[in-house]
Amino acid sequence: MSISEILNCEIEVLDFIANVKTQHGGDRYLVKFQHDGKEGKFFTNSSAIKSALDQIPKDKFPFTTIIKCTKMGNGKLYQFT
Repeated sequence: MSISEILNCEIEVLDFIANVKTQHGGDRYLVKFQHDGKEGKFFTNSSAIKSALDQIPKDKFPFTTIIKCTKMGNGKLYQFT
C-alpha cells in the first residue's frame, strides 16, 4: 500500500521490520499497520518515521498515530503525529 493512501488518517502501527532492501534502495522500513479494521503494510525511507519507530519500545506496540506530510523544497517529509 502506498503511504499516501493513509495520510491524515488514524492508523494503528502493529510492527515493523528495519533495514529492508527494495528496488528503490536499502535501509527501508516495512511498517505493518491496521486502518478501518484492515491490515496493510508500507515501505518508508522517512528518517523521521524510522527514528520514531526505533525509539518506541517493543512493549509499547501497537500504538495509534496519524501520518502527516510536509513539503520541504523539492521533497516531502513524512512523520507521525
